[in-house]
Amino acid sequence: MQSVFFALLHRLRSTIRWGGMMALQPEDVAQHSFGVALIAHALCVIDESVYGQKPDVAKVLAAALLHDASEAILTDVVAPVKKYNEEVAEAFGRLERLAERQLVASLPQELRPAYAQALAREDERVAAYVHAADKLDALCKCRLEVRRGNQEFALAAEQLSKQVAAIAETMPAVRYFVERFLPAFDHTVDEYRYLQEK
Repeated sequence: MQSVFFALLHRLRSTIRWGGMMALQPEDVAQHSFGVALIAHALCVIDESVYGQKPDVAKVLAAALLHDASEAILTDVVAPVKKYNEEVAEAFGRLERLAERQLVASLPQELRPAYAQALAREDERVAAYVHAADKLDALCKCRLEVRRGNQEFALAAEQLSKQVAAIAETMPAVRYFVERFLPAFDHTVDEYRYLQEK
């Protein structure tokens, strides 16, 4: 049986995020998924190294990489549209689950359980890491755009900052990331070097 699974996921590189907004540096869903995976892994490492917790890093990484897999079929829809009201949010949720089921069904039978688990969001702890990383990656993007003078992303940056602050209240690793890593997104490459020298 031939499978379209990875051919579809490859198309995430052609699925542009932030529809309707003028971005100085366009971003596709594959780039975002990579950023989410990087940050989700970092949150796990912080929890292990700083707070003595034992997250399931492999599960978190798989879930992070695939968290927007449905957009290979549905494309990206901006949050204000997806979350216009409760009814619309529920409808989009059902569409996303349907797209994920179609993706899993496209796999050889023996691979389906592993990918179905990665897409399931049933493990609340894993889902929490991915949700936090998703918001943090979006915030990093917004802050980079605003630093470059693009006020198109100013409101989104403000809203995401509030959401991340709320998540940090229950996830110390998020607060750690915000305090130690997020400020660098407000500096230039030359300033990164300066900050390292200090």
